[in-house]
Amino acid sequence: ELSSLAGPYEGPIWAVVLGLLGLAGAFANGAVLLVFARTAALRNRSNRLVMNLLSINLLSCFLLPTLGALDLLRPSAISGAVGESSAAGILASSAIGVLCVAADQYRAVLRPLTYHGFRPMHAALASWFAGVVAASGALPGLSEETSLWKLEGFSLPPRLFRHYFAIAFVSLFFIIPVLTLMFLYGCIYAEAHRNSKRARRHVDPSTPISPPLLPQSTSKPRLVSSLKHRISNASLFSILNFRYREEARAARISFLVVFTCVVCWAPYCALLLLRTQLGLSIPPPALAASLALLSCTSLVSPALFAFRSRRLQREVARMLLCRGPQSYGGWRREITASLAPSCKAADVESPPDTSRSSFSSGTSTQGTSELE
Repeated sequence: ELSSLAGPYEGPIWAVVLGLLGLAGAFANGAVLLVFARTAALRNRSNRLVMNLLSINLLSCFLLPTLGALDLLRPSAISGAVGESSAAGILASSAIGVLCVAADQYRAVLRPLTYHGFRPMHAALASWFAGVVAASGALPGLSEETSLWKLEGFSLPPRLFRHYFAIAFVSLFFIIPVLTLMFLYGCIYAEAHRNSKRARRHVDPSTPISPPLLPQSTSKPRLVSSLKHRISNASLFSILNFRYREEARAARISFLVVFTCVVCWAPYCALLLLRTQLGLSIPPPALAASLALLSCTSLVSPALFAFRSRRLQREVARMLLCRGPQSYGGWRREITASLAPSCKAADVESPPDTSRSSFSSGTSTQGTSELE
């Protein structure tokens, strides 16, 4: 048993850690899914794949911590076999789900003409089918030694089956997805870099903005053309700044997605290979840590794929704070409406002033409206 091997308190500590990860992941993914369910405008083609990935994360938040904590506190053969199968199925579904989101972004950026031919429903079904296949293959058990997932009482398949299944699982659901993610996000970053270079090439030949000089009886057409020239230069510089930010954002997202997948999935796959290929006895803390890292995927995925949208951030904050659709603007309008009668009364009671007031009232700015 894990508690007898690693100390009397290490099992409950890891159970608490898994429970906290499950609660935090369920809250993050559930909040975003609830916002998607409430807001029809957010359920577009690309966000449907994000919703599919969040659904997989939500399922993993309930399965992995529950079965892991159950086997840590009350180990049994049934919880061990179901836990091993669930971990393999969740990893496979998450890998294919992330790969589908990355492929959707790739088609939207580099293949916009054929983007609408991509069907999100087929990709979502493929991710769930991959999870079912992986879970079915891992259900008989993958280890003979005492581990986080105990398999005593079950007739294990032959060692050759475990050997080839582990190789196929790691190749199909870890190595190939990670390499494909590196290729897809590398292409997206290269396209953003080309767009940035193209924008710099268009901005550089433009004439620089001259320092402002005192006007010397300039005519109105000349003033208008000068203003247009300055506005066009400012817009070009704003486009250049946007291209720089787009390139930096593409590089940052590409690195974070690949780094997260490697960190969260690699320990579980490495321990799986060590158990099935070399027959090594893995320390229980290492097995529990690999399961915790696998559960961390449900925490990082919403931040990488969902919370990048500012509109989604506003909708989640509005839902959590129980505010209406016009929270901030509504408060400002209510305060302005409540103060309007008192301001009008003060204007009526005050003595007339012949001097020009500031730009606080509407009538005082009528003379300057043409200049603005």
